[in-house]
Amino acid sequence: MALRVDYIAKETANNLVRNPSLTIATVLTVAVSLSLLGAALLIQRGVDGLNERFKDDVEFIVWIEPEATQDQVDLVSRSLEESSGVSDARFVDRDETYAEFIDFWEDSPEVIDAVGPEELPTSFRVVPVVPDLAVVQALGAEFDGLPGVLKIDFAGEYIKQLNEFTSIASRIMLGAAVASAVASAMLMYNTIRTALFARRREVEVMRLVGASNWFIRIPFMLEGLFQGLIGAGLSVLSVYALNRGIRNLLDSTQFRLLDSFALESAQLGPIAVWLLLCGAVIGFVGSGIAVSRYLDA
Repeated sequence: MALRVDYIAKETANNLVRNPSLTIATVLTVAVSLSLLGAALLIQRGVDGLNERFKDDVEFIVWIEPEATQDQVDLVSRSLEESSGVSDARFVDRDETYAEFIDFWEDSPEVIDAVGPEELPTSFRVVPVVPDLAVVQALGAEFDGLPGVLKIDFAGEYIKQLNEFTSIASRIMLGAAVASAVASAMLMYNTIRTALFARRREVEVMRLVGASNWFIRIPFMLEGLFQGLIGAGLSVLSVYALNRGIRNLLDSTQFRLLDSFALESAQLGPIAVWLLLCGAVIGFVGSGIAVSRYLDA
């Protein structure tokens, strides 16, 4: 029996509205699972952007004790200048440190009022020759024991810790997305099975008059495909909304370190495509398995 486009379109539309509660539940389940996947991909892109941004930023800071004498400060300065592993070292006095302190706490005037420039330590901002975190940490350890040195801070260590945290969060969300996707496929399977059972007499008549399995199968598979695509479309909207929320949050706090987690529209395009493809696969495969098992029974 030849396939007719008008028949397929009509049957697919009828299937979608015949069981509205199941259709809505399936679409929402797909939307939730793919929203989790989209959020995981969004976080991963942010981590990649953070790594790209800071891959060459391995500056470390040598903090000087507030009570350190000028001789001790000069000793640290000479040690940095004579070190073959140091490319550049810049001294930051209390006034510059206080200016940075004000910028950081500009939204908390009570904190600014409680601290004066004389209470903040001076420091050296050091750029190493070799931009590798392990090498930089070994280099910083050489200056850690010098008289007058309060402590050594490594920018790369903070980036590493942030990456570990966001990577764990991304993996958790990805695992939840996979579990939800399985649930979506199972719900899709049951939705199509219910639709087939409701039309079992009509399906039997079609088989008796010579309709092929594919003639019967295609409208139901298209039903699953459309449900998956609608759910995926909702997940795309949620990812765009999440990205906008992150952008607004970063703009309101002026916290520029995490700018890479707010993607541009062009960067969201590939994520949207992946979500739509996943939605189509979940719907098409889930419904295809349900129809095949029914027809083979």
